[in-house]
Amino acid sequence: MKKIIISFGLLLCLTGCWNYKELNDYSIVTGIAVDKKDDEYEVSALISNAPKSSKDNSDSSQAQIVVYSGCGNSLFEALKNIGLISPKELYIGSFSVLVLSEDIAKDGLDNVIDLFVRYTSARNNFYVAIAHETKAKDTLKIVTPLASFPSQNISDNLKYTTDLQGAISSVSFNDLLSILLRDGIEPVISTISVIGDPSLGESKENLESSEPKSYIKLGNLALFKGDKLVDFSTHNESLGINIINNKVSEMYLTLDYENGYVVVDTNAFKSDIKTSIKNDKPIVDIKVNGEARIIEIKGDIDIEDSKVIEDLQKKANNKIKSFINEAINLAIKNKSDIFGFGLRFYQNHPKYFEKVKDDWNKNLDKIKINIDSNLIFKTKVSSKNSLEEIHEQKEDY
Repeated sequence: MKKIIISFGLLLCLTGCWNYKELNDYSIVTGIAVDKKDDEYEVSALISNAPKSSKDNSDSSQAQIVVYSGCGNSLFEALKNIGLISPKELYIGSFSVLVLSEDIAKDGLDNVIDLFVRYTSARNNFYVAIAHETKAKDTLKIVTPLASFPSQNISDNLKYTTDLQGAISSVSFNDLLSILLRDGIEPVISTISVIGDPSLGESKENLESSEPKSYIKLGNLALFKGDKLVDFSTHNESLGINIINNKVSEMYLTLDYENGYVVVDTNAFKSDIKTSIKNDKPIVDIKVNGEARIIEIKGDIDIEDSKVIEDLQKKANNKIKSFINEAINLAIKNKSDIFGFGLRFYQNHPKYFEKVKDDWNKNLDKIKINIDSNLIFKTKVSSKNSLEEIHEQKEDY
């Protein structure tokens, strides 16, 4: 009897789900964009499994994508209205990037956050980006030879460029949600723009061209106060923001020297922030450490001379300090604590922060901030590791 019961239980496990659907029954969404259109929301979905017509089957280079848009008085209505166009039900469980227009970001992210927190089929590990000086939906249409889908192009750029360029910082939805739910810290989000005519970027010719007519480019950072977009940073300010927030793993610096310049590439880059209170005044100490190697020289610069190396290190550290100061001035101007100084005071000095938190952003200029940069040139490359050495070797033969 026991065996019969176990067997019956196994049979129940093998039965299909009552609401099971084949993958072909869905339109797989890999990217979502949100714009404003008149007084309504416009939500656009990039569908990745759009079938090609039979006459195109021989052309394997053509990306199998389509972008559908729907409008509505609410985000959910706009998303559902895409179903009036799409021949299949939308599946958004695996989309990789959410692009928001400037208008949406300036109005506030609360509605967007609320929708994707409540939308049970959406996973929260997708990237978030702000479309700068272009429609958000246009960023989903640009096809390139190096990525199968535009959403993959954007997410890959955010993922890999963050490690290689100090001015870019990828932000996932979970990261954004975590910041918005805490006191004493405001979000910054990377921007993207369409370079060239967006209508040319979605064409087959753009996919096959060795020099695309239109492409996506990552830009500087968008600053928020609460859930609202308030400003955009410059390149130098973006570097400063990411240095303070310890989000720079590698960056390069061009240092003018005499009649030429030296380019250095940094690594092992790390910033440390400590907070303290003195005479009821907040103090923030920012200490930056890192190593650098020389990767390019222009001009007659003897880098075997210790005095030259000392001068270059001083120039590099002064430049890093200037980036940090520019970023701090931007935060003060916008009254937005994008560095999370307030969060650190809340964690380390909770009684003090409780007294000042209501006016914290207004008084960022009252914080005494000390900056110490200690970038060291670890690898000294011979000044003759160049064409000069090659010419000398030829003269010896």
